[in-house]
Amino acid sequence: MRLSFRAKLFLLVALAISVAALPLIFFSRDHLIESSMKREHDSFVNTVMLIEDNISAYYMNMLSSEIEAVIVAKEDLSWCANMLREMEELEKDSERREKLLHWQKFFLATGYHLAMFDTHGLPIVTTPLITAVTAFDVFDFKGQSLRSMITPRRGQAGAFFTVAQVKDARMGETSLLACFLPVPGQGMLVLALQIDELMQNRIAEENSLAWSVQERLDTLELSPGTSVAIIAGNGKVQASRGEKISLDDLSEGVREQVRSGLQAGGEAIGPKGNAFLYRISYFKPLDWFIAAIIPTDIIKEPAESLSRYLFSVALCLIILSLLIMLALTARIIEPLGALTRKARDLAAEDFNADEETYLEKKILEGMPVHRTDEVGQLASSFAALGKALDKNIRTLKETVAVRQRMEGELSAARDIQLGILPPPDSAPCTEHYEAHAFLEPAKEVGGDLYDFFIAPDGRQVVVIGDVSDKGVSAALFMSMTVTLVRYAMAEGIGCAEAMRRINERLAENNPSCMFVTLFIGIFDPETGELDYASGAHCPPFVVSPDKEIAVRALTDTSGPLVGAMEDMEFEPCHAFIQPGEYCLLYTDGVSEAMDVEKRLFTEQRIAEVLDGMREAAPEAVLDGIMEALKAHRGTAPQSDDITMLCFKRKR
Repeated sequence: MRLSFRAKLFLLVALAISVAALPLIFFSRDHLIESSMKREHDSFVNTVMLIEDNISAYYMNMLSSEIEAVIVAKEDLSWCANMLREMEELEKDSERREKLLHWQKFFLATGYHLAMFDTHGLPIVTTPLITAVTAFDVFDFKGQSLRSMITPRRGQAGAFFTVAQVKDARMGETSLLACFLPVPGQGMLVLALQIDELMQNRIAEENSLAWSVQERLDTLELSPGTSVAIIAGNGKVQASRGEKISLDDLSEGVREQVRSGLQAGGEAIGPKGNAFLYRISYFKPLDWFIAAIIPTDIIKEPAESLSRYLFSVALCLIILSLLIMLALTARIIEPLGALTRKARDLAAEDFNADEETYLEKKILEGMPVHRTDEVGQLASSFAALGKALDKNIRTLKETVAVRQRMEGELSAARDIQLGILPPPDSAPCTEHYEAHAFLEPAKEVGGDLYDFFIAPDGRQVVVIGDVSDKGVSAALFMSMTVTLVRYAMAEGIGCAEAMRRINERLAENNPSCMFVTLFIGIFDPETGELDYASGAHCPPFVVSPDKEIAVRALTDTSGPLVGAMEDMEFEPCHAFIQPGEYCLLYTDGVSEAMDVEKRLFTEQRIAEVLDGMREAAPEAVLDGIMEALKAHRGTAPQSDDITMLCFKRKR
């Protein structure tokens, strides 16, 4: 699917806005939920602590009232006991019992129980309650036996008090506040007061405390869904708000934990899979558990609601931004569309028109070149491109015309050059002689040459050469060399003398210092004699049909490069070609042909190829060499002219 630039720009902006907004909303949601959880948790804990503080305050008031009542009763007992002790000291022994009985009746009327024990702990005057306390092992709140307290100890002088729980068959269970006052030399005076009324007042105070806590719970501003309960150790719910919480909801481990002084709290999962926060504390003086729970869903709901609201607002803003972006992109893309249409029109225009103002009148019409932004710069660049294109096309037309004219001239020069040389398959063919040639210039025209013709004495003349440089200058130098070779050999002179004359004529007027490597040979097919002169040319190869005879090279050289310097001498060379053997002449375009890695074909490779074609005809030999050379070169371009000439002495 192909998308327009406008669609791509729109999608890019949408992606950028989404990448910026969505993570912000996501992380904001987590932060809001975390903050809400922390805030609610702190409020939750503060609520429980406030309830604990209220209970503690109410309990301290109740305890102060109890202490005040006990202190008053204790002072009354102390005053009565001291008064009795003073009276006992004044009375005689005969009247002591009657007096104590009298006071006993008086105190019983006011709720006090009076008893007197002698120094051996035997009762002188007593009451059923005190008898029950002293007759059995009754222990006070400190764990001391009240029976042991009725016998005075040595050095014991002041009064002392104690509190004990007494179980009597007639009176049932009762609480007793007793004052023990030693009477020196007489025994122990005991005055006791039942404090059940104080305990009943305590129960009433506890009930009043529970009502006060309930009223306080009803006035507290709790978070929605919060449940609070104050549960007594016996399972009674003293006060509550919200859903019912019972003692059974608290595990034994949690109860023991909070009884030991540790608070329990945190997050837990209910039996229905619902998560909630809880906190449990213990008020030891009253054996009360304070428990509070709140579902986490209720805590998270405000944050979730705010997150949904923010997401909706962000989504609306994104949609609004995209709509604005659509309008802006339409405005931005409009001039680009004009540029596109102009480019399409430009491709269809004919630039062969001679009017130079064509582009300014037509192509520039409607272009937003007046704008100062990037679009205006692009339009100006496009206008400049149109002008440059028109100019370049006109220049290219002129260049192409010149090039075509030059190519035509070079093609004509190639035809002329090839016309100077004999056709490759036009060599004289006799009963004992056969020859073939091959020429492929690297450019349109080249500097390589070959020739074969019959000398005045009937022998076969073979010529091959390679002019320095390439191109037209090398072609002209080659043409001159071919002409000089034919004129020299037509006089019937030897190869060395002919090469000397050619060298003198080429070197006479050679301002470019050009030269040619040249091989001239005269071959007698009847005898196999080969007289030749080599002016620094590549050594020819002679190949025998007998595989036992190795491919050999004619390495003798007559002299230096031809045409480089005047007054040079060249020595004649001789060789013998056996029946069935052939001789290959070539230029360095064959041995120095390179592949893509700049590796040369080499003369050794030529010899290896020839070794596999010992009985081939001259034309087949040249085709085999060319095929191997092309395989070696691969995709590399031809770097030099390639010229070969092969002649064979038939059997």
